[in-house]
Parts: sequence; C-alpha cells; structure tokens
Amino acid sequence: MNIYQTEKIIFNPLFTSKLLFMALSGANNNRLKTELIYYILPLIYNDTIKNKLVKSTAKSTFNTFLNSEVKMELIVIETLLANYKKKTKEALITLSNIHDIEISDYVILAEEQNTTYTGEKNSSLREYYKAAFNLGSILSKEDYNTIFFNL
Repeated sequence: MNIYQTEKIIFNPLFTSKLLFMALSGANNNRLKTELIYYILPLIYNDTIKNKLVKSTAKSTFNTFLNSEVKMELIVIETLLANYKKKTKEALITLSNIHDIEISDYVILAEEQNTTYTGEKNSSLREYYKAAFNLGSILSKEDYNTIFFNL
C-alpha cells in the first residue's frame, strides 16, 4: 500500500468524525470551544499522547494529563495544527451530516448523547475512541485560555 492509500484509510472522514463525536460525547454538556476542536486529531494521532489518554479516565484533569512525556510531544502540536486543519474541517462536515451539531463559539452536540467508547468491539478502534472521549472530558473541565497557554 502506498502512502496516499494509507492516508486515505487513516484520515477517513467517517473515522475522524467519530473521533470528534467521541470527544464531544465525553465533554461536559457535549460541547467544546470551537478552537479546541482543531487540537483533537493531532493529539489523538500522536501515539504517546493517545496512550496517555487511554490510561486516563473521565475524571482526569488537564494537570494530571500533563506529564513530562506529554509536554515533550506538545512541542510539535502547534506545527501539526496546520496539517490537521483540513482533516478536521472534513470531519466536522461529515459529523454535521450524521448528527445534529451547532457551531458557533462552541461546537455542541445538539441532541443529548450518552455515547461511550465501551460498545466498540474492535480493540484498536476502542482505544482511539476512549482516548478521544477522555480528551473531550479533560478539555471541557478547564478554561480554554488555560489550555491554550499550556499547549
């Protein structure tokens, strides 16, 4: 398989929209600051950060999430944002076609969601979904200005 085919599979809009959906499902009131949505894919696709998120819980906070290993990985996140911006927009468009969402200052799942990652039978997908769910929970507990300062 060539790089283009691999990228099409990894960044499939249905999969990336499911990651955003899981993050919103994990967030308080099913909503995240719009600017924070653009951090979800680069954070989830980073193996070190994803593995830390999988080991986290919905009760974790941003401070407990940030350890020295994660901080080292966050250094490159800012440069990755530009690369992931188009993929995030595609995922948002796909998500809006599947679920009722509102986009303004916050991205909000308009319908009440009680979705979690636990129903996923595929263990690899469940890891990604759990990481996204926990990330949404962590990001929604902090003031977004504090998060931007630390990212």
